[in-house]
Amino acid sequence: MHRVLLVGGGTAGHVEPALAVANWLLENSEDVACEFVGTKFGIERELVPSAGLKLHTILKSPLPRKFDFRAILWPIKFAIAVAQALKIVRSTDLVIGFGGYVSAPCYIAARILGVTLIIHEANAIPGWANKLGAKFADENLIAFKSTSKFGGSWQSAKLVGMPLRSDIFAISNMSKSELSAIWTDTYNELGLDRTKRTIFVFGGSLGAEAINRTISESLYFLLEKGFNVIHGVGSKNSLPKARPGYVPLAYISDMAKMYVASDLVISRGGAVTCAEIDAVNSFALIVPLPIGNGEQNANAADLVSKGAAEICDNSNFTSDWLNSNIDDLALKADSWKAKRTPISLTPAAQKIGQIVLAKIMVIPK
Repeated sequence: MHRVLLVGGGTAGHVEPALAVANWLLENSEDVACEFVGTKFGIERELVPSAGLKLHTILKSPLPRKFDFRAILWPIKFAIAVAQALKIVRSTDLVIGFGGYVSAPCYIAARILGVTLIIHEANAIPGWANKLGAKFADENLIAFKSTSKFGGSWQSAKLVGMPLRSDIFAISNMSKSELSAIWTDTYNELGLDRTKRTIFVFGGSLGAEAINRTISESLYFLLEKGFNVIHGVGSKNSLPKARPGYVPLAYISDMAKMYVASDLVISRGGAVTCAEIDAVNSFALIVPLPIGNGEQNANAADLVSKGAAEICDNSNFTSDWLNSNIDDLALKADSWKAKRTPISLTPAAQKIGQIVLAKIMVIPK
């Protein structure tokens, strides 16, 4: 039995692609055991055990963005994390990392121990942990073609796309009648009027305070305009009161149904979110999170270029802006919906899983 260690944490954007690959491996090989490395504080502590995988944890040691007391302590915390990672990686046949601050210590441990390392970069712009690991990884994989422009190890990286949950990916191949059946069931379940167009708003698994505030301020206007609003407020935020046409949800367990039931998506520009919007052929307004290295703008660039999305900067996304632009967005969403057709793609989880199996076949048990 070969032991594969999947590494990623902090946000669903790092964890869900890893779980999609783990699920494919377990379903397609009886010779593979999958385990996971994260921290005690990320969303992996909920998602990984729920998926039936063993979760190992190491010390959280994010790279400081400014020089302060935490920056002085960081080398010590990072060294501890590497030591913990060495114990976990030692009995592993292959490590596959999906980024996040938990990944760098595991990459270094794999390098020290000579363990096969595969890295998957989910964002259009690589994060620092994957930039580090890519220098000595056995295989680098990317979700966005534009990542190759960063040169070095990324120039020769293999384009595999984004590993998505099977229920999300399945939408891309559904017929109109199959989509219509899901649409009807979801509207009945949520108590919505199917004759009205529906806006699906979410800011990620934890929600987005700025987006939530704008929707709250625009809600009366949107409902008066005849829209339904499905609003994923995030598990860390208080749940607003539901009303006719407005369904607030603390956490969305079935994203596939919500995509099918919506006409317009409003969301952040996380890599997984953009890949999901692309796979389900939705039209979206992307409001990029205004931190980091600008990766959320870059993640949405392909959607914008093909006419499947528009971008509104976070600072401009106010109730006045939304109220003034909602009719135009709805028209563009209607136009996109009318011309979209089922697509046939090989799931990225399958592509990555096949690469993993090819690597471990040459590793002695």
